[in-house]
Amino acid sequence: MSITTDLVAAVWSIRYEDLKDDDLSATRTLLLDHVAVAANGSSTDSALAARRWAGTLGQDSSSFPVIGGRGRMCAIPAALANAVAGHSIEYDDVHNASSLHPGTVVFPTAMAVATLTGATSSEFLVAVVRGYEVMCRVGRAANPPAEYARHFHPTATVGHLGAAAAASSLLGLSEAQTTWALGIAATMAGGGMQFLVDGSWTKRLHPALATYNGINAARLAAESYDGGNDGIGGSRGFLASHSAEPHPEWMLEDFGSAPLEVRATSIKAHTCCRYNQGPIDAVLALRELYGLRAQDVGQVTIGLPTAAVGIVAEPRLDKVRPKNTVDAQFSLPFGIAVALSNGRAGLTEYTDSMLDDPGVVRLMERVSYEVDPEIDRHYPRQWRAWARITSAGGESFDAEVTDPKGDPTNALSPGEMQAKFDELTRDCWDAERAGRVCGLIADLGGPDPIDGLAEAMTL
Repeated sequence: MSITTDLVAAVWSIRYEDLKDDDLSATRTLLLDHVAVAANGSSTDSALAARRWAGTLGQDSSSFPVIGGRGRMCAIPAALANAVAGHSIEYDDVHNASSLHPGTVVFPTAMAVATLTGATSSEFLVAVVRGYEVMCRVGRAANPPAEYARHFHPTATVGHLGAAAAASSLLGLSEAQTTWALGIAATMAGGGMQFLVDGSWTKRLHPALATYNGINAARLAAESYDGGNDGIGGSRGFLASHSAEPHPEWMLEDFGSAPLEVRATSIKAHTCCRYNQGPIDAVLALRELYGLRAQDVGQVTIGLPTAAVGIVAEPRLDKVRPKNTVDAQFSLPFGIAVALSNGRAGLTEYTDSMLDDPGVVRLMERVSYEVDPEIDRHYPRQWRAWARITSAGGESFDAEVTDPKGDPTNALSPGEMQAKFDELTRDCWDAERAGRVCGLIADLGGPDPIDGLAEAMTL
């Protein structure tokens, strides 16, 4: 026995008939969010470049739409294009305890393999649930700060395992074959954080590489390619190589007693890095409660976990003068400044035109942070934050956020979810098509394949 075989045995015990209504509802909601984010992200320069690249890849036996774009591609290249699109506007789902984005890896993988195999929509949903379980649980055990310490991006590394699990499920692999697939995926896993230094698009490519390698790992295992019996927990396996301080005991500690990971995954309310979400909530609350406006602000101090500092707060000179949208997405000062200026931090705020806005530039200089040991104590299970705004006249206003908007314990309402979907899809789909996609996702499950959803998303 091994950690990997234990994980597979646990996750492979999940069957469609065992899924509760709340599990299915959460999975469908996450799919709706992924589809909307990918549809909007498909028009970004990074997604368009990825689509051109994906179009040059090898052929397979079926096709799937490029969500938000026109036409179809072979299913696996389409998955790669959709994975990049789903990660290009920093609006995709987040799992707190593992600090990664499961949806933009697991959904493209599952949609591609379900298309290739002709899987039923219930088999598709089970594969998604299993992919989330593997990806989120391994990510939790990898310990996000300890992955960051080795300059790994958790979505990139652990994403390989989530993709391999989802693909293995849809290919009907046995537990032994799935263990091999995870071992093969583990040896492929990579993805660094240099994008924080140069503002490049490399982070946006990470889910696509995880998708591609995860599918290939499962296909290799299906051909009896031996991937070992403990690619995750072995003495030179994934956890040992990718984390400076792994906690393998966290992987299955609550399996069977805690809700499934699809129900522990957050949906973003703001178009930026997860570490900025709580702070933005806090300043928006103060803005509304006290009628504060940008011109009233003398200083803003934000309470952060230690893990956030090197991602959104430092080096300070880079964070207060982001050079492009990627930099802005990972800038705490920028997120706070646009939220205070515009009353939101959404699609219209994270644009190149805002980078040199005089009011935003002025406010960025007034944003500082403190590392709070109490926030660290709860991280990464909770991503708490607080904000203190000192007015130009010297008054002080404080707000704390325990669960950022979009967390399962502070979820977006159905109306807020619909508003997010509508905003993200209105430039690529008319109201009739958008409504049809929403309806098909809401009814997903049962013996029919996902062809109807694919057809509805095809322009």
